[in-house]
Amino acid sequence: MRKLKFHYEMQLDFTGDVTRHSFALRCLPKDTCTQSIKKLSCAITPLTSITKSWDAFGNPMCFGFIEEPHDSFSFCVSGLVITNSENIDHGELNHIFYYPTPQTTLTHGMEPYLALAEQQRDPVQKALRMSDELYHRFIYKPKSTNTRTTAQQALDQGSGVCQDYTHIMLALCRHLGIPARYVAGFMIGEGATHAWLEVYARGHWIGIDPTNNRVVDDMYIKMSEGRDASDCIIDKGVFFANVQQNQSVFVKVTQEPLD
Repeated sequence: MRKLKFHYEMQLDFTGDVTRHSFALRCLPKDTCTQSIKKLSCAITPLTSITKSWDAFGNPMCFGFIEEPHDSFSFCVSGLVITNSENIDHGELNHIFYYPTPQTTLTHGMEPYLALAEQQRDPVQKALRMSDELYHRFIYKPKSTNTRTTAQQALDQGSGVCQDYTHIMLALCRHLGIPARYVAGFMIGEGATHAWLEVYARGHWIGIDPTNNRVVDDMYIKMSEGRDASDCIIDKGVFFANVQQNQSVFVKVTQEPLD
């Protein structure tokens, strides 16, 4: 069990004014059996009213609309979370997690991973063995992919970021009939948001982080889950203007003493 303090900032800077800006944010961690939210604050600039709801996967969402002209948009979320990975997530299995999506489909290049998985009988061990192989074969390379990159494209080029590691693992697990879901959140340290997967085996969900070749533990904070990254987009919006935009993200997670 750990107490984690987190701070997350996202800023969009536009090259000119935008108006009639509608947005949907998946930026809030949620209470689960493995994490309990003790403090939570959210600030959005420009100031506007927010409607809170949940998506089809139970992820908390914030909706808003800014009518007035503005050349930047930002939100800041911070709080305290008690994590306890010893609690077992017996959450319901949605059978949609058995099936590939356009971003998590592999048609070739799976053979080295599947051959190793076949040496194991337990689904978790199969997933861990493939994750270990991916960790040693795949190269972490920032900016080598984008949000639309598929698992096949990333596997073919042999490099990518945490989203790509996770998409490849989702494709491999689902190919073997192991239900698996995409998870977006934070990991202890400083930098950006993180992604990993959870497989459903032994009657519960188990988190695996292929980017760092480890089982997910108390050092992680979950924000959202879904079939792939498209279900966990943190900031989605539309606005009126002919401008370009630049996004910056900063995440910091530190451990606090337990009371």
